[in-house]
Amino acid sequence: MLEALQTLTYQELFFRVALAALFGCLLGLDRDIKNKPVDFRAFMIVCVSTCLVAVLGQELQATYTSDIRGFVSLDLGKIISGALTGIGFLGAGAILKNSDDNKVVGTATGASIWGASIIGLCLGFGYVTLASIGFLTIFIILILVGYIHHIVNGHTDTEKHD
Repeated sequence: MLEALQTLTYQELFFRVALAALFGCLLGLDRDIKNKPVDFRAFMIVCVSTCLVAVLGQELQATYTSDIRGFVSLDLGKIISGALTGIGFLGAGAILKNSDDNKVVGTATGASIWGASIIGLCLGFGYVTLASIGFLTIFIILILVGYIHHIVNGHTDTEKHD
């Protein structure tokens, strides 16, 4: 049996989670196509998971703040900071130093993993417009600005760009 949600309908929950999966997938596909160390599935999992953490935080707050005794105190800021700190470790794992030319690679992937988690949190808290603007901005940065970066740095069209 499904437990009753207090802060949103099941349709809204499915919409938020599905949108998180889609946004995570699209961000991750850019990294996957460019043969980066983290594939699109990880981006989807990060975005969906942080979306669920945000919804869970709202549900827990609604459940326990209705308690007349008031013994439980929830801080949604701690949920946000905990999720972002944890995902930061995952993103840091994508950043590598190439011993051949002493160049650091994977920074865009690490940053976009963290961005996917913020998008998931926005969706989980119901800020669809904010999440959509964030997604579009990060997506444009990865695709368009990444392409411009490699043109400016003199890479050929056959090379995959970051």
